[in-house]
Amino acid sequence: MKEQSSNSRQSYIGKYLSEIVAIFIGISITFWFDEWRSYRKDREMEQIVLNNLKENLAQDTFVLGGTIVMAENMVKGAERLVAFKEEKEIIDSVSIFIDLAASYTGWLVNQTTYEEMKQTGKTILIQNDTLKKAILGHYTGLVPYVKEWCDVDKTHTMTYLIPEMSNYFPVVIDTLVRVAPAQKVKYLKAPKIRYLLSTSVAYKKEAVKALKIANVNTKRLIGKIDRVLKE
Repeated sequence: MKEQSSNSRQSYIGKYLSEIVAIFIGISITFWFDEWRSYRKDREMEQIVLNNLKENLAQDTFVLGGTIVMAENMVKGAERLVAFKEEKEIIDSVSIFIDLAASYTGWLVNQTTYEEMKQTGKTILIQNDTLKKAILGHYTGLVPYVKEWCDVDKTHTMTYLIPEMSNYFPVVIDTLVRVAPAQKVKYLKAPKIRYLLSTSVAYKKEAVKALKIANVNTKRLIGKIDRVLKE
């Protein structure tokens, strides 16, 4: 009788332990599956974020290409106004050179995806630390650096150069007020205008350098994203 009771108790304990083990295994499998599903979802989201970021950067390279060409033309226009010795050197195109010199550099960078990443915390989804640092360095270091030089050029052009030149002749090329090219050339010899033009050339050149660095780095960053997407 005691033996039967002992066997019954052991059977009950064994069944109880089996149920506990089964529950534990079930919970573990569920937990593992949830973790796997969450990981897979994060990787899918990472792919979306990186593809969107790559698209933004591709747009930036296109814009930068045209911006650099325009900025280099601004430099050339201002340099012609600074370097001329004789009237005949610039008289035929003086109004065009003035218009170029009175323009300023700028960069309309597409930060849509980066701003979304920053606001929603999706930056953490990027597993490759090297790529993550490169992205953050680009948007928090290089982009502000480029904008700073473009702002320096803009401020100088709008605050000092244009107002000073406007004291002598209309700066806008399509103005209704006409001043003969010979008169413009004469006014351009004024010491203050020449000084401001020389300063403008220096600022524009630095802005162009920054824009070119940004263009190179943007293309490099696209390459890094491509390599991570293919992994």
